[in-house]
Amino acid sequence: MLAALVVAFVLAGTDGLTGAAIGSIATVVVLAVGSWAMFWIAAKSPALSLPAAVGVFTLSGMVLFVVLLVVSQAGGDAVVRPAAFSVMVLTVAWTTTFAFLVRRERIPLFDLPGADS
Repeated sequence: MLAALVVAFVLAGTDGLTGAAIGSIATVVVLAVGSWAMFWIAAKSPALSLPAAVGVFTLSGMVLFVVLLVVSQAGGDAVVRPAAFSVMVLTVAWTTTFAFLVRRERIPLFDLPGADS
């Protein structure tokens, strides 16, 4: 997140820093709330995990899109481009980190036939 802010400031000045800060904060909040919601849903009803994941992550994308729409209406290109860039970079970084952490958990994804015997 800090790297996105520094790059935006160097490339676009204070407008870029403002846009990157808005995009970064919105992304971290939306993805953190979505992850928390998924952990909560999975703990309550594992069978609903997949449909909930589709819904939560679709809603997360829509919320971030609305944030970028609001930023684009409020500011010019110097604000919206760094905001969009920081949203993309942080989403990729969050998803990649999450995938690596889940991969290390060694959660079985399916049961082998006859494993109960």
